[in-house]
Amino acid sequence: MSTKAFHRTTCRLCGSKNLDLALAYKPTALCDAYVPKPIPQEVYPLDVFLCRDCGFAQVCEIVQAEEIYVDYIYETVSSLGLVEHFQQYADLVVSKLNPPKSSLVVDIGSNDGTLLKLFKARGLRVLGVDPAREIARNATAAGVETWAEFFTAAIALKS
Repeated sequence: MSTKAFHRTTCRLCGSKNLDLALAYKPTALCDAYVPKPIPQEVYPLDVFLCRDCGFAQVCEIVQAEEIYVDYIYETVSSLGLVEHFQQYADLVVSKLNPPKSSLVVDIGSNDGTLLKLFKARGLRVLGVDPAREIARNATAAGVETWAEFFTAAIALKS
C-alpha cells in the first residue's frame, strides 16, 4: 500500500470498530488530475463502509492532504451559482452582525478568494488560508491576502 494513504479502522464519527463494507468500488485516481492523454496514476481504494453502531457511511482510505490539495486546480468561481450564493451570504452576515469596518473575516479553505472578495467589497479586512499554492498565489495577486498553508493551531496563532 502507498505511504501516501492509510486505511482507517474506526468510524470517523463515533470511533467504533464495528465497520462493514457497504459498497466496493474499483480503486480510483485522485480528482482534478487533468492529463492530456492517459498516463499511469496512483489509485486509491474508494470502498464505502457503514458503521453498525451509528449508521455513518464513510470512505476509510485516508489520502494524505498534501497529495490532494497542494496542487489543487478547482476554483470556486467556476461553480455556477456559487458566486451569487456567496453574495447573498455576505449580505446576510453583514446585515445581521453589522461588524465594524476594522473587522477581520478569515476563510479557512478560501480557495480563490471568491467569498472574501465579497466581504472586502463591503469594507471588511480579509484573510484566506488555503494549501493550494498556485490558487493562493493568484488570490493574493488579485487583492485577497491568502496564506498558502494548511490550517493548524500554529497558523491560528500567526499574526
